[in-house]
Amino acid sequence: MSKNPQLLVFFCLFFNASFSQSLKKETLAHQGSAHFVYANTKSYYIQESIGQASVIRTFNTQNYSLRQGFLQPVNASYLNDNVNSGLDALVFPNPFTQTVNIRFNEAILDVLHVNVSDMTGRIVYSGIYNPVQTLAIQLNDITSGVYLLQVRMRQKTLVSKIIRQ
Repeated sequence: MSKNPQLLVFFCLFFNASFSQSLKKETLAHQGSAHFVYANTKSYYIQESIGQASVIRTFNTQNYSLRQGFLQPVNASYLNDNVNSGLDALVFPNPFTQTVNIRFNEAILDVLHVNVSDMTGRIVYSGIYNPVQTLAIQLNDITSGVYLLQVRMRQKTLVSKIIRQ
């Protein structure tokens, strides 16, 4: 047997430490969720994100604002259902699986600019369409979730919340 038990213990600890796992900092990018919460006759929009590795901070100078972090604020006018959009249309089906249809209730005389953005404001689809009374938009490449659909014709705009199943 060994005459020096301290040397044996030291050797075992050193050998074990050299083959042990080390903890590394990892980040899950772009996971989380968003919810509307209703409390005390008010509605709140809450976003949570997993994987923010850096400091979240807002820097303001004069007329500019720089925000750092995954979650960026959504323009509040897009979330207000009472906004008079000026462009009258029916968006269906909602929720949808691949195609969103828009049937306009007024004459479409100019090209249509279509943007679909996620709830963080990132544009996930953009397109320009010739004047039609019923427009079918293929959204096969976006994931399930809640999106904002914006359709512009001249100065008129339609904003609608759409849900991908």
